[in-house]
Amino acid sequence: MLLFILEESERSRDDLVAVLGTEDLLDNILNGQEKITTEQARKLGEFFHVESSLFME
Repeated sequence: MLLFILEESERSRDDLVAVLGTEDLLDNILNGQEKITTEQARKLGEFFHVESSLFME
């Protein structure tokens, strides 16, 4: 879902790095190596102006 929302928005990967903290973390999330935490989902929801539950499995 994160990749889809990123592609549909006018945001960049650099914007997500600023939200999540590190490029390695973003890469791990996008590659499925790490799950999005509740706090990260909250931050992403605020960033994209959507419900944070969209980012939770």
